[in-house]
Amino acid sequence: MGCIAVGVLSSFEAFLGVLYAGFCTAVLFAKVLRSQNHAQVFFSDPIVVRYGKAELCNDRNNVSSEKVDVVKETVKEGMDEELGGDEEGSCRSLKMPDYQNIPCPSLEFRLVNRLHDAFSGEIVNAKLTCVAILNPKISDSDIDASTNNDNTEPSPRHDRDKDMNGITTINELAQVLRDTNARTRDLTFHSTESKQPHMFTEVSLDADEHPFFRRVWFGRHCLDENSPLLTPSVRHKIKLAGGYWPAELNNYQSIKNAIHFRHLLVCLSGTSNANAASVYAQKVYDLVDTNVGYRFVRMNYHTDQGSLKTDPYLLNAVYQQRGGGGEPMQ
Repeated sequence: MGCIAVGVLSSFEAFLGVLYAGFCTAVLFAKVLRSQNHAQVFFSDPIVVRYGKAELCNDRNNVSSEKVDVVKETVKEGMDEELGGDEEGSCRSLKMPDYQNIPCPSLEFRLVNRLHDAFSGEIVNAKLTCVAILNPKISDSDIDASTNNDNTEPSPRHDRDKDMNGITTINELAQVLRDTNARTRDLTFHSTESKQPHMFTEVSLDADEHPFFRRVWFGRHCLDENSPLLTPSVRHKIKLAGGYWPAELNNYQSIKNAIHFRHLLVCLSGTSNANAASVYAQKVYDLVDTNVGYRFVRMNYHTDQGSLKTDPYLLNAVYQQRGGGGEPMQ
């Protein structure tokens, strides 16, 4: 009887030992895999908003179409140049706009590859995705004005007031309120015709893919009539101006009031050139991180020998844009 008890006890201890070793191995493997899947990149802490003709369209009338084509080709190839740093690179189309018209502001952030000087430190087929969490406390006047100006169907609030005329019983009133709330909920979260702000919305970037990310990458979003980061009234004014920024809003205070997101979630995904592992990185921006009227300091420079280098310590360095108009730094 004693031998049986000792055998059972020994088997149980051996089982616990194997279980513990397997558990430790799984934890170690998960930590190693997580470290390998983390993209070695740094995101900039500030977001800058550049605006005005002097900043966005400086010397545009002197830029030839051939030079713009070269810049476009460089951006598409995504080689060692600092994407988004040139004046010509900041223009979004080959069409030369009238200098009397004000281009829409450009919201920008950037990221740098920590392994820019390491062998096989590139990220292949990198992709940037940006999602905004909008501020739901948009004034009803902006939404109603946008709805009326676009000549769309009446708002659910108007339908509710219209349906309440002639109601005689409590049951009918409750039914009208339930139907109206259902229409509002469907319109807000399931319809592309909704004039209400979505809680989550995708933000388009001018250059959201990079085939060979090695050094510096700019994420740029145009604050135009299709931008979900602007209030409905400002988007309507841009539409009335023919797609250009209204002159009365061409100052840092008006631009700050026109932007209404709460958080901006940026996600980088790609494949490491060193070990062919999928890598990811995330960054969350708040509205307070926005600096209007500033631009980033260039991080790439050429040495005396002619080689291209990157200074990662300049990642968060900004200076006032051409033409001035930057908000006061606190």
